[in-house]
Amino acid sequence: MYTFRALSLLSTLLLVGLSGASTTTIGIETEEGSRSVQVPLNECHQLGEFEVYGVFISKTCRLFTGVGCTGRTTLLQAGQHSSSEAVYIDSLFCYP
Repeated sequence: MYTFRALSLLSTLLLVGLSGASTTTIGIETEEGSRSVQVPLNECHQLGEFEVYGVFISKTCRLFTGVGCTGRTTLLQAGQHSSSEAVYIDSLFCYP
């Protein structure tokens, strides 16, 4: 009985750990204000932000100007990145 509970608890913790590791949160600063977005790792994510002045990322991410991770691209390392002019970010791909 106790072994089953321990295995059940370990399985649950492992599942939560694996599911939490498959996404990252990025911060976006626009003219309207700042917000956070959950982004899956190793997948193209549609963002569709037209006027971005700042991005905070905790993982290495590649930002694209086109739909479906196409168009011009910029590879950013973890950290805070800002621009005095608005930047268009349509999609992004974050690495684990």
